Amino acid sequence: MKATVIRQRTIEKFIMSEFVQGNLDTEEQVSCMLILIQKKLDMSVEEAGEFLRNAIGINT
Repeated sequence: MKATVIRQRTIEKFIMSEFVQGNLDTEEQVSCMLILIQKKLDMSVEEAGEFLRNAIGINT
């Protein structure tokens, strides 16, 4: 199932908000966010990780 662009942008904004508020500081918080991304956007672990890095501006 492909996620819509609107859904992706909404989740990106949520991730950015959580990052700015300091809610992605621990490994446990990042793991929870990755699980959320996987479930909401139907992505693999690798895809979710890439999505998270792109959302907060860490491009590898």
